[in-house]
Amino acid sequence: MEALILGIYAGIVWLIFFKYKLLPWNTVAKVIVFTIPVVGMITLILLLNIFSPSSSNVLVIRNSVGIVSQVKGRVTEVPVTVNQRVKKGDVLFKIDPTQYKAAVNSVSAKLKLAKLRVQENQALVKSGAGSRFDLEKAEADLAELSEQNLSLQYDLDQTIVRAPNDGIIVNVQLRPGAFVAAFPIASVMTFMEDTPQIYALFYQNELHQIEVGNEAEFYVPSFPGNILKAKVESIILAEGQGQLNASGTLPTTGLRDITPNRFAVKLVMDDRHAELLLPAGAVGDGAVYTDHLAFLHIIRKVMLRISTKLNYIIPKLH
Repeated sequence: MEALILGIYAGIVWLIFFKYKLLPWNTVAKVIVFTIPVVGMITLILLLNIFSPSSSNVLVIRNSVGIVSQVKGRVTEVPVTVNQRVKKGDVLFKIDPTQYKAAVNSVSAKLKLAKLRVQENQALVKSGAGSRFDLEKAEADLAELSEQNLSLQYDLDQTIVRAPNDGIIVNVQLRPGAFVAAFPIASVMTFMEDTPQIYALFYQNELHQIEVGNEAEFYVPSFPGNILKAKVESIILAEGQGQLNASGTLPTTGLRDITPNRFAVKLVMDDRHAELLLPAGAVGDGAVYTDHLAFLHIIRKVMLRISTKLNYIIPKLH
């Protein structure tokens, strides 16, 4: 964009001083002609960085969930494959439910008998021939069996493991015949959500004009030529460098190099891009458009669009 502006300016100078010779090309004219673009470009860049700040570190993050079994048993079916997209509730794998069905059926039979006993004791107490204690004992037994039935039914339902949300299964090593156990840190496959989290990293002095709700745009090289619309959801004013863990060690300051301070601005993509699957770990460029000096936003938008077009060029020699 800067080159385009300088090109237009050079064309105007050529027309005025050389083509039509409207003004003399003397020392004063030379100083003015060369001073205007230098001062103008410096002013333009400084204003852009304040009111339309850009970031060359726009990060795409997608939450991953380790899929674990909540019951133990032999795997009977794995209907998904690596990198398969699934919808919320789709079956990921099944466990042999025989022992869990048997436990549910056993308690269900006891539950029917317990209900019958409660009814009998209620009738006896009503007629004056029964004991209030026996009725209360029967009601307590019924309540206990009802809770057991809920727990066992829950275990039975867990023999079919389903996708927690819309996403992709990125690691499927599980096979029918494998034995799984209810061990929370032993994932049997990895699920990655479709909905990405977008973070743009800015230096500290670039944040003072950014506000929640500001318009933003970004691109990632995975989709050359595409500009993705977004809005500022929040500004995360914290980083690991500002945290001191509780310990008996004195804090260290000034004795080691400190990495450049960057703070994350979280973006939320426009609904029009809901079906676009951004690669987790992708890094791109973007900009936030503040509520001031809106005419500068056009220049920043043109710069972004030119940059994303350059992603079509792959400078490899092999």
